[in-house]
Amino acid sequence: MRQVLSFARLFLFSPSKAAEACERPDALRLGLMIYAVLMPLQLASAWFNPLSFLDPNAPVAAGYGAMFWLRVALWQPVIFSLSVFFLVVTLEWLRSGSLPVRTATTAAWAAVPLGIAAYYAPQDSLPRPVFILVLAAWLVPAVLVARRVPPDRWRKIATFMLGLCALQLVVLAVEYLTVVPARSYRGFVAFSLLSVVWLLSVASAGLRRLVGMPTPRVVLGFLLATIVILVVPALAFLLGLMPKEVLKVVIYV
Repeated sequence: MRQVLSFARLFLFSPSKAAEACERPDALRLGLMIYAVLMPLQLASAWFNPLSFLDPNAPVAAGYGAMFWLRVALWQPVIFSLSVFFLVVTLEWLRSGSLPVRTATTAAWAAVPLGIAAYYAPQDSLPRPVFILVLAAWLVPAVLVARRVPPDRWRKIATFMLGLCALQLVVLAVEYLTVVPARSYRGFVAFSLLSVVWLLSVASAGLRRLVGMPTPRVVLGFLLATIVILVVPALAFLLGLMPKEVLKVVIYV
């Protein structure tokens, strides 16, 4: 346990040292242990729904049964794994070449799932086989880029992303201690902005050290990968893989 706490502390206070620690043989195990703590706490938070005062339309989660929560829990590692995949791909593509050109092509690629989800969702106008084919075609460049990434880099980036869960644990705790008792919308917005800035700062500093890329390329890669992963639950719902009620909770988790 002491090793886990020491590993987590690096992500809170020294992201460059955290990146160095991700190269240790036991780092992946320590990162998985941090994630194993975060996931049930996030599910419990979704069940208690402490931020319901922010949105009257938020799902009332407490009435759902065990099977429902099992489905929500099973989606969490899937989404996390996809977030690692998209981050590795965007960083690899932005690693070299003209930054404006690589940024434009990555942004265009990241916009595709947003566009097809927005077009398909309101009126179900795109036949599902065509929808699936478009998504498959969109994934082809990502798979081709992913094949160029050495296994060791996959492990290091995955470990670093697991370690970032330490930040989410702190954010969750502070949120319960400040925003929830105050029931302040402005406080929630301010706290959320600070949390995002903190996460982006730590992620960019650590990943820069880990993958040996300039800060602008790392920040762009992280942001564009985040945009893609945010639309994944909606795509899973449109494909019929995720029930609507599970989608609502996954979005709020």
